[in-house]
Amino acid sequence: MTIINYEELFGEFKPDGAISTDANLIANALMRELYISSGHQLARFLGVKCCFDNDMAMRVWVQKRLDVSFDYVIEDMRCQLQSELYELLPHSHYVGY
Repeated sequence: MTIINYEELFGEFKPDGAISTDANLIANALMRELYISSGHQLARFLGVKCCFDNDMAMRVWVQKRLDVSFDYVIEDMRCQLQSELYELLPHSHYVGY
């Protein structure tokens, strides 16, 4: 009979939607800096499930990026993700003269 260590098993496979402390810190900073408002349109641009509102879509997107970055510094990753967001989001053609 095989003994299953469930803590080890669950630690290996993080449940969908689990957001780390680092991802929350980075997502909060990005939402403050970029003035992300509440709504449901951001998920489409970030390539995450459309059922997420803007806050959760940002957190999921950041978490996905952190999951593939094994060694990172929070501030460096925030700057990198901020640059990526500028490329992903539509730009306004308004020029204030």
